[in-house]
Amino acid sequence: MLQIKKNNLSYVLLFLLGLIWGSSFLFIKYTVLSLQPLTAVFLRMLVATACLFIYLKINKINLPKKTTDITNYFVIAILGNVLPFFLVSWAEITINTNVTGIIMGLMPIITVFLAYFFVKEEKINIYTFIGIFLGFFGLFFLLDIVANKNINLNSYYAVIIATLSFAIATIYARKIPKFNPLYILSGSTYFACFILIPLVFIFDDPFNASPTNQSIFFGIILGILNTAIGGLIFFKLIKLSGAAFTSTVNFITPFVAIVWGYFFLNETLNSNQILGFIFILLGIYLVKKSTNTQNI
Repeated sequence: MLQIKKNNLSYVLLFLLGLIWGSSFLFIKYTVLSLQPLTAVFLRMLVATACLFIYLKINKINLPKKTTDITNYFVIAILGNVLPFFLVSWAEITINTNVTGIIMGLMPIITVFLAYFFVKEEKINIYTFIGIFLGFFGLFFLLDIVANKNINLNSYYAVIIATLSFAIATIYARKIPKFNPLYILSGSTYFACFILIPLVFIFDDPFNASPTNQSIFFGIILGILNTAIGGLIFFKLIKLSGAAFTSTVNFITPFVAIVWGYFFLNETLNSNQILGFIFILLGIYLVKKSTNTQNI
């Protein structure tokens, strides 16, 4: 009976996480309507930092502060927070949230592909190979290259680089001995916030910004819900059901991004983008099947 309750909780947390992370792209779109991308990311990280600081204080948890810990916080702050959040925010000024969400769904495929070269324990079998191929083949259609060779792809490339950055951060974290997810989440969030302070004042001139209440509201929501609470749910789910099960959230987030984009922003997908989405989902499925087979 206890096992049934545990399984139910795992699925509830998984779909809740998918809903939270899938909504990020809609919230980012609203935030950057009147805030510059760097300022929007800084607001998000500032709020997340405050939330995590309070959480750690309430639970009387102290972050380790050895040189190696500081290095890990800094690297993941750059690769897992500052760079990808900025690139996605910048890209969403011009591209649809649904396409952004689908491209970000490629992260587990890219992670497994890179892990083969940088993590000794990782191996690629036939499922992995086909999954990686389908994922990148789907990206070809998703970017609508076939339909329009003259399309400006800079914003799409920014999301792809953001996805790559997330994947590298994941691999880096995986190689940290005795990895503690809560420490990495909190430490990297703190560092990201401090790193963004000079960047915001150098490039965005926030004192002369005129943000709407809507942009500020959704920036705060991104910090509380999508970064702090989403991160805590993510790591709780890893502890409860394992990394392989948790990574299936990548099936949910693109669907949420598509649904939210359709209802709130009147976004649609053309035939090539739908085809690309199908290939990417198949690719994620096969990559997950391969990792489950290898018990990674």
